[in-house]
Amino acid sequence: MRGEPPPPQLLTHSESVEPTAEMATKFDFSELQISQRLGFGGFGAVYSGRIRNQKIAVKKFYEVIEESIAREIAQLARVAHENIVKLFGMATYNDETYLLMEYVEGGSLHDFLYGAVRREYTVPEATNWALQCAEAVAYLHAMTPRAMLHRDIKPHNMLLTGIPGRLKICDFGTVTDLHSYMSNARGTPAYMAPEVIKGRRYTDKCDVYSWGVMLWELMSRRPPFSHMENPNQVAVMLAAGMGARPDMDAVRSDCPEAIKQLIRRCWRQEPLERCSMQQVVAVLNEMGVSSDYKDFVYILDQDTVAVVTVRKEKHGTSRRRVVHISFWRKRFASARLSFPIAEREAERVAKQTERETIRAARNVSRETVRAAEDAGHEVARAAHDAERETRRAERDAERETRRLKEDAEREARRLKENAEREAKLALEQAAQEARRVKENAEREARQAKEKIAAEAKRLADRGKKVLKKFRKF
Repeated sequence: MRGEPPPPQLLTHSESVEPTAEMATKFDFSELQISQRLGFGGFGAVYSGRIRNQKIAVKKFYEVIEESIAREIAQLARVAHENIVKLFGMATYNDETYLLMEYVEGGSLHDFLYGAVRREYTVPEATNWALQCAEAVAYLHAMTPRAMLHRDIKPHNMLLTGIPGRLKICDFGTVTDLHSYMSNARGTPAYMAPEVIKGRRYTDKCDVYSWGVMLWELMSRRPPFSHMENPNQVAVMLAAGMGARPDMDAVRSDCPEAIKQLIRRCWRQEPLERCSMQQVVAVLNEMGVSSDYKDFVYILDQDTVAVVTVRKEKHGTSRRRVVHISFWRKRFASARLSFPIAEREAERVAKQTERETIRAARNVSRETVRAAEDAGHEVARAAHDAERETRRAERDAERETRRLKEDAEREARRLKENAEREAKLALEQAAQEARRVKENAEREARQAKEKIAAEAKRLADRGKKVLKKFRKF
């Protein structure tokens, strides 16, 4: 595809136009290259791919679910926000629909929280992610002429561009506009608002509830309702419907009280008592949380990460900048330092601290890296081997599936051809038999006619003889 332009960005539409699936740019399927699977869900799977030399994410639906596909395309075509994945367009092949979306490198927030490599993170990092999500959802709720509800806010649907970095919301298959009367339960039980569980109408406060549960999860690094003895979906829905919530005692010890209060305000039982998402953004900003705060991360080796955070904190009636430096290792205790600095010196000290942090962290990690190097390499090698074996198994399974499908199709064609051949032969035999019967009937009819004619002639001759004899007398 050399020389072709990059894929077009989202189309822009007047706010007076009703969004439809036709608003999305349509690509030729032959331009699309699909590679490995990144994840899957109830409606389909997401793959990495390329189109016109640009890396993208490709969502393929398992089956034709026209309403869900059309809804996701139409809703994504309406939005344009830095914290929401972009829709480049769509392609179709053999009645299958493929959505072509922005590719996000960092994986999901859920994978970061519970994946194999579980790096520690700071409260500022967690609140930064939460604020980015809140700003995106507040944008959806404020859209005109029709506000939008996401209806499935959870870490699975939050993608990270880096660790830490920009967060983007994905999966718009459950999205609806605020004016649609939706009462059928959509979303994930652990994040589902009590009124939704009871079959009441969706409102913007349902997204606020889900966001509050996700903020609790960021502050505890535990799945919601995991404190229950048997946290299955039915048990969780019954508990949440009756007012139970995730265990606040499970949140991390350095979680500010203001964050705990915000969580409780967001998941109150009555929707009218909850904050709006715009109020959530305002509260976080008032706390000093900013989606633009500087967060420097240095991966020193496979096990060691240094994080430098510069942000504003309240100090009496004023605010001052504070530099937080954290060193994280998988198998060793973490260390954290905080330096309050004057406002006018903030930028200079932050840069100097950044340089000193790199130097100090490298010195600190040199000895520990040497001790852990062999183990780290072995873990990496094992992980690489496991990944390679997984890919090989997937390829083998796909190849075997294709082979079985081809065999079945070939056998079906053979049976069809045999049936057609037998039917044709039977028709030919029936036609021959019909001709033979017709010829026999015609021949017998001629013979009968000839016999009758001969008999008539014989009787006529005999009559003539009798008549002659009679005349002689």
